[in-house]
Amino acid sequence: MMRRTTGTNRTTAAMRLLGVALAAAAMLLLGACGGGAGAGSGNATTQGVDPLVQDYGIAYVRRPVPAMDTADAREATTFIAGGDLYYRDLASPSAAERNITFPITGGMGDVKDVEPSFDGSKLVFALRLPDIQGADPEDQPTWNIWEYDIPNDQLRRIITSDITAEAGQDVAPHYLPDGRIIFSSSRQRKSKAILLDEGKPQYAAQDEDRNEPALVLHVMNADGTGITQVSFNQSHDLDPTVLESGEV
Repeated sequence: MMRRTTGTNRTTAAMRLLGVALAAAAMLLLGACGGGAGAGSGNATTQGVDPLVQDYGIAYVRRPVPAMDTADAREATTFIAGGDLYYRDLASPSAAERNITFPITGGMGDVKDVEPSFDGSKLVFALRLPDIQGADPEDQPTWNIWEYDIPNDQLRRIITSDITAEAGQDVAPHYLPDGRIIFSSSRQRKSKAILLDEGKPQYAAQDEDRNEPALVLHVMNADGTGITQVSFNQSHDLDPTVLESGEV
């Protein structure tokens, strides 16, 4: 006699097969998770180091959120106290973080525009020291270009001279393939020289709203020497993109 298989029986058989498949998949997953453990280890959840995976560090700026922020983030030289550069040796939430710039800022300065070198061994960024209490606006610190050497744990200002470093607002640095640094600055040294050659008074070109001097592109050597203006826009030239060929 032939036994007729009903729809209910077929459904039950399918569910049993699905259950077996899920159990087998779970066992394989547990085996994979425990595969990195040493021989004879009873801890199946310990994962060994994968020799094919290379870990990278991560750098970022962290600052407190002000209760009432009156600064205009659209302005290229806006300063918000409390910003610092942090670094983790591994791009993981569990990795210990280091405040790289606290010895310079005391937690009251600001950092922005972080850019890695082509080999990932250095970071270049803009840093501004805290406001000087009671000082006039023209006597307040300006944005300067700084560099952090990751393997050697060394922090330095690119332009060593205080007078030269404070001659303008320097932001948005990027490495060039030849080792030089291109950045945006309000220095406009060559623009002023051209005006002087034409017998005109020297002045800094302003942005469209006349709120601040226009920041245009400049290039300098890795040691801060040889500062040269390379763009002459009447407004801001910010965040240049550097191609592998060195073109900007």
